[in-house]
Amino acid sequence: MDRRDVLIIGGGFAGAATAWWLKRRGVARVTLLEQEETAGVHASGRNAGIARQATENPATTLLAARSVSFIRHPPEGFAATPLFEGTGGFLMSCVEEDPRLEDIRKHSLAGGVHTYFAERGEVLERMPALLESPFRQALCCPYDGFVDIHALLTAYLSPSEVLTGARVTGFRKEGSRLTAVETDRGEFSAEWFVDAAGAWASVVGLMAGAAPVRLTPKRRHLLHTGPLDWAVPSAPYVWCLHPAVYFRPESHGLLLSPCDETPSSPGTPASDPEVALLLADRLAGTFPHLANLPIARYWSELRTFSEDGGFVIGRDTRLENFLWVAGLAGHGMTTSAAVGELAAALLLDMVPPLDPAPYDPARFE
Repeated sequence: MDRRDVLIIGGGFAGAATAWWLKRRGVARVTLLEQEETAGVHASGRNAGIARQATENPATTLLAARSVSFIRHPPEGFAATPLFEGTGGFLMSCVEEDPRLEDIRKHSLAGGVHTYFAERGEVLERMPALLESPFRQALCCPYDGFVDIHALLTAYLSPSEVLTGARVTGFRKEGSRLTAVETDRGEFSAEWFVDAAGAWASVVGLMAGAAPVRLTPKRRHLLHTGPLDWAVPSAPYVWCLHPAVYFRPESHGLLLSPCDETPSSPGTPASDPEVALLLADRLAGTFPHLANLPIARYWSELRTFSEDGGFVIGRDTRLENFLWVAGLAGHGMTTSAAVGELAAALLLDMVPPLDPAPYDPARFE
């Protein structure tokens, strides 16, 4: 049985970016095990592709800022095509002086992300469709934009061995060290094991005998209008915090989400046909001009959350050679480069690029 240096469970953004950084740091034998027949078919391939750096969590904002800088200006030869389209975006609220927007602005400044409160006229100049919107505040994020998620994931995966159809069924262990993982494609041994299994991360951790980390997958829907003759491809995204809803231009129309969060089991979530009604209700209270948009198709994804909403990145406290890269709470694509860089540094016992304490799984004990 061939022995790898590192086996990564999960071929989405968390695992793929970690693999890329490990190869970058000189690790020779890195293999990703992906249970599906294609990597990135779940959240990594179903998300809206919005690179939003300003978030409610300061630790997440730090990772997002570092990662988007990488995606905007990747190393030479990293990707065959441009990855980033700098459209900017607006975070807004229909509540007078929503304290969350001010908190997000402070986190952004601390993370080196430029944001500012925009006047209503500036917002309407860029987004005439918001003329009837009752938004009270708008935080402009001029350095945000959209990412080609498939090109980015492909670039992360390209240097490493990827084995698809490899569903994990168990582990072998000697004392506090894992020695091998058992899968549908056979048994694989390694020096290190990385749990980047997304919605299945808790399940994998339990099978491995790692310290318990409770991660909850939550379903979110996305809907597309089909072509609209007035949609502007270069327009910014617009994200309302209250009531929660966002939209962005996509494929000559609009891609929208009512920001629903329904706890779900790991897997491919069943989409709810009633989601169009939820979207219409939220649009009526935020962006009335969009409330009667046609819906051509809709789908759902799972976003995985830890108990405190923070990321889980770090060495396990029970297993000597098990690393968590999980609970990315819907920010996996945006933060991927920095998440992979941090995870690789922690595994290799290198100086981390930023303080790892906010992401340490030991905080749950």
